[in-house]
Amino acid sequence: MKGVLSKIYAWSLLVITVAWLCVTVAFSASDTDNLIEAVVGVAVSLIVTPIIHELGHAAFACANKMKIVYCKCFCFRFYVKNGKKRFGFANPLAADETQVLPVGEENMQKRAYRYAVGGLVYGGVWLFLLLAATVALICVHASSAYSVYALLPYAAYLFLLNVVPTEYSSGRTDALVVRGIQKGFAVEQTMLNLMRIHGGLAKGKSFAEMDEEYYFSAPQLPMDEPLYVAILDVRYSYYLEKENYESAFDCLKRIKAAIEYLTDDEVLSLERNLAYLCLVGGNDEVLKEAVKNREDFWASDDVAVKRTLALYMKECGEEERSALLIEQAKKLLEGGTPQGLKKHEEILRGSFRSMGRQLGIFSHLGRLTA
Repeated sequence: MKGVLSKIYAWSLLVITVAWLCVTVAFSASDTDNLIEAVVGVAVSLIVTPIIHELGHAAFACANKMKIVYCKCFCFRFYVKNGKKRFGFANPLAADETQVLPVGEENMQKRAYRYAVGGLVYGGVWLFLLLAATVALICVHASSAYSVYALLPYAAYLFLLNVVPTEYSSGRTDALVVRGIQKGFAVEQTMLNLMRIHGGLAKGKSFAEMDEEYYFSAPQLPMDEPLYVAILDVRYSYYLEKENYESAFDCLKRIKAAIEYLTDDEVLSLERNLAYLCLVGGNDEVLKEAVKNREDFWASDDVAVKRTLALYMKECGEEERSALLIEQAKKLLEGGTPQGLKKHEEILRGSFRSMGRQLGIFSHLGRLTA
């Protein structure tokens, strides 16, 4: 199901669900207690149903050797930043998804399939239980159980919305992801390769120590696809470890070409990577221009920024300041940071300025910052 058909399906489901809810509330309106029960039931369903769906993904992920790095429960969220677990508030209306990082590269297709289907399984079980409870209450003529009746419409809506393999403006449904994994669609091939790369990092491999096919075997994605930037980003890290700065620059150039589709975090990551590549290439003037009037860039508690500043201080002869910044970068990597990323940082610190000038990449970098 694509394009117009998916929109018609989604809008039809929404209209039916709203009508269903209105009828439920209308039937309860003759009695104040019943009306309160119905309204409470609707509110509970709007909060609990998405949580159950995401918990399905989280549970299946944990059962298949994956770590949760982002999970939202209504207005609260759990996430991992710089290797540290954090809790905070979230926008309950945002279409956020549970995000995971696998441990190890093996059997990734099966593990990804189970993770993707987890939300459908939990959502289906939740819907079945509500249907069973509704039928049981109707059979015993429990006309006052409106809090249970009101739970059903939204649970049915969310399950039926995701069980169809299609893509909405908010993203791909779980069913489409499952089919993509089975059929080998380009997006899911890229997703599997990214999961293998992150799984390898969790096991202590650096980017260059992993199978080259992970970086190049999947078909090319369009620029507006979120994984377009993700695969280019890991290729960039791969090329840096290989000291292939020309190809690393090409990755940044292609990311910058898609800048209209980037998130704020992705734009900031591009700037950090550009600054580092300028420094490795020896183009200090371009480096200064790239981060001109960006105090927030230099002040941020980020490993890439600390590494770039440390290497810059080293080139300026400020060995003590450089060593201090390196220690700060190492401290940021403590905790839950994958061993492979720690090894990656060690490789980059060891290969500073080893090939940049020989490659003659300065004019390219100048064009990139223009």
